[in-house]
Amino acid sequence: MPAMPVREIPLPDAPRDEVNAADFFDRESMTCGLEDAVASLPESGGRVRIPAGTYLLRKTLYVPSRVSLVGDGPATVLKIRPLQVAYLSKDIRKGGRVLTCKTRPPFCVGEGIGVCDDKHRGWWGTHGEVERVVGNRVWMSVPFNRRLLVRDNARVVNLFPCIWSEGETDIEIRDLTIKGPEDYEGDWWDFTYSAMHIVGCERVRVLNCSVFGWPSDGFGIQRGCDAQVAHCQAHGCRGHGFHPGTGLARSVWSHNIGKGNGGDGYYFCARVHHSVCSDSVFSENGQHGIGGVANGGDHHNIVSNNVCSYNGMCGIDANRGDEQVITGNLLLSNSRAEKGKYPGIRVYDLTYSIMQGNRCADDQEKPTQLKGIEESGESDYNMISGNLCVGMDKAITVVGRNSRAEGNLV
Repeated sequence: MPAMPVREIPLPDAPRDEVNAADFFDRESMTCGLEDAVASLPESGGRVRIPAGTYLLRKTLYVPSRVSLVGDGPATVLKIRPLQVAYLSKDIRKGGRVLTCKTRPPFCVGEGIGVCDDKHRGWWGTHGEVERVVGNRVWMSVPFNRRLLVRDNARVVNLFPCIWSEGETDIEIRDLTIKGPEDYEGDWWDFTYSAMHIVGCERVRVLNCSVFGWPSDGFGIQRGCDAQVAHCQAHGCRGHGFHPGTGLARSVWSHNIGKGNGGDGYYFCARVHHSVCSDSVFSENGQHGIGGVANGGDHHNIVSNNVCSYNGMCGIDANRGDEQVITGNLLLSNSRAEKGKYPGIRVYDLTYSIMQGNRCADDQEKPTQLKGIEESGESDYNMISGNLCVGMDKAITVVGRNSRAEGNLV
């Protein structure tokens, strides 16, 4: 008897560990198909290639563990729509999910939104998606974190982090650009709306990325550890350019540029420790070049070999903390918001820290940075040595009984 032919049964396609986002592109999708591309990866992770093009996001793109997002550099652009803000007509309770607006809300189902008021922002705001819209009422996908009051300007906005990850491990984001609404001149939305909002993650790499004109901070990494942000640029963001905070440990921020941001070029925030900010340029920012150093419990950090120039306030502001190493920085022509008010390096209520080998100067025809390194408040036990502050009206000021200023040229 002749052998029966073997019938081949096709197997289902196995998940691929590298996919091209172009294969999932969908203009009607809330993420132009990027979310589907990420979801197609196996649980073990993989890489999503995002080819050159402009991708309009109407909600955040979430990055899970062991996933890399890799673009084609400046030609890969993630952007959002112009912001729409709706004020609430009724208070909302903690744990609720329905909000009532004064007018018909300009949002659609599936769109990312955030809710806050003047007293409850940051971690106390709420981020989610629109589940339903009926008349002036909006159903949100998650419960509200706090009670929000109309008298405190409770409001909802179609703003969200462009890229978000929380509690994940081994994520990589590289070679792409994020753009906010063109010519944005509105409110500075809090750090939870950062263009990249990475929370409580381990082993994070953000490389060769740029953020332009975002209504909040550019790059934010809160909590977690072992993060690396390098060769990135933040230009014209409404808030800070770069923002580590909330207990972030063992992070390295190097070879970055923060220019023309409304806040600081780089902002240390709350309990950042064992971290490095180095070899970067922070220029023409509205506040400090590097701000918040030591404030809020930061400790044992290094700030070295940076250029902080033409900023509105200090070149480097270190205050209300201890154990910082600030070395080899160039502080040039700062205090542009108010001539003579802000020094190159401000040391306020700071202890057990080193300021060494820094250069404070002003190259403007009409100088604005008239002070070099200024220790003030209850600062003490600081070593200020080997700095060059020639040309400053007040080169170095020391107030701590146990602080030392030695070997400086003034």
